[in-house]
Amino acid sequence: MQIYNTLTREKQEFRPVTPNEVKMYVCGVTVYMPPHLGHARTYVAYDVIKSYFEYLGYRVFYVRNITDAGSIVGDADQGEDKIQLRANEMKVHPMELIDINIRAMWYYLDSLRCSRPNISPRATGHIIDIIEAVEDMIRRGYAYELNGDVYCDVTKIRDYGILSGNTLDALNAGARIEVKEGKHSPYDFTVWKKAQKNSVLRWNSPWGEGYPGWHIECTVMSTKYLGDHFDIHGGGRDLAFPHHENEIAQSKALGHNTPATYWVHTGMLLAEDGSKMSKSAGNYVTIEDAMNKYGARALRWFFVNGHYRSPIKYGDNVMEASNAGLERIDNFIFNLKNNPGIEYNAELSTALQTFKQRFEAEMSDDFNTPNAVAALFDFMKMANPIITSHSYDVQNQREILEFLTKINGIFKCFDSLDEKKADDREEIIKKLVEERNAYRKAKDFAKADEIKQKILDLGAEIMDNKDGTTTFRLN
Repeated sequence: MQIYNTLTREKQEFRPVTPNEVKMYVCGVTVYMPPHLGHARTYVAYDVIKSYFEYLGYRVFYVRNITDAGSIVGDADQGEDKIQLRANEMKVHPMELIDINIRAMWYYLDSLRCSRPNISPRATGHIIDIIEAVEDMIRRGYAYELNGDVYCDVTKIRDYGILSGNTLDALNAGARIEVKEGKHSPYDFTVWKKAQKNSVLRWNSPWGEGYPGWHIECTVMSTKYLGDHFDIHGGGRDLAFPHHENEIAQSKALGHNTPATYWVHTGMLLAEDGSKMSKSAGNYVTIEDAMNKYGARALRWFFVNGHYRSPIKYGDNVMEASNAGLERIDNFIFNLKNNPGIEYNAELSTALQTFKQRFEAEMSDDFNTPNAVAALFDFMKMANPIITSHSYDVQNQREILEFLTKINGIFKCFDSLDEKKADDREEIIKKLVEERNAYRKAKDFAKADEIKQKILDLGAEIMDNKDGTTTFRLN
């Protein structure tokens, strides 16, 4: 099992801290807004990674945090809190905004079939732990207080920049940034922030009322649940610096070494022309829009088909190709399930064994899903003439279906394997929701309630949102 480690800039053999167990921490969403399509790409990638470890027989303990305090606009040390600012714009309480966006996060990730982490700790639930860590950093001489803010002194951190390459010498070369008077270095970062006057999210501390810095939250929560040294620390490529670099610095300041053995980063999600998605460029797509247009299954399959470390481009062409690929798989499974012959086909069995070996070799080479998917399609191409001519028996059928079911525990896209999913409840419920909303708009609430009951009978939860939209979740 080889994993690319950002820390060493090379693939390395995976050697877990504890035999047969994987301890994995992934940086979660800052819940000032609903998750975006880039989040979806990242968390599907880590769901695939987690699921492949489980396929290999590992027990995975997966922690992904929720940042519900402490993130400044622009991820800087000075400025407004993202959650407070957004709550002010929406004229809601910050905690209400947080709850709305956490519900949205779970809805979208559940829809994309991401299994939930073992623990999803929230920063606001760990304030005491964070204050104790900051006090320890000060005691050890690695942090200092300045007018209610507390900074980590990066000049005292051995090998600062080891993850990202952004050493202090590299940062200072040609850089010109505004330095707060009293800071020991312009690159010292906050581990505790003095609360602004309008901030509702504030807690008492030895340095006055304030809230934790973004970086210290992950250091505290990851080590609290996984120990001072664990296997994998993950996140998007954009988190390598400064977030993950500063996590390593804090860990060293607290008397530990680098907290994780393997630092894993996902590539960016781009627009179809290769540009960065942004609202100002007019190419921004929400998860909701993508799922409504193509379906959650096709969206997940699109993410699966890209290597987790590579940038991938989202657009109509690739999404249509994603749906076409799923249709080929559905047709293959449909044909396989119907009318097997009576003679065992040794050639088909041998091809299946070759496919299994190739699949595992590709997935064990840094989770190379594009090549693993290519192996699947190559097997289908070889097997299709045998299947369509019914030159196989029920034993062949069972062997293939069992393996497809096993790898679908990783991909989670082959609904035709599952009769319950094959009924396509999602599309039925979408139409019922539209019909119900039309009756609600016409104030025919009796009829709307009848349709709501139909939706509940189909095994879905339904949620009416404040903005007038309705969302649902399949059980």
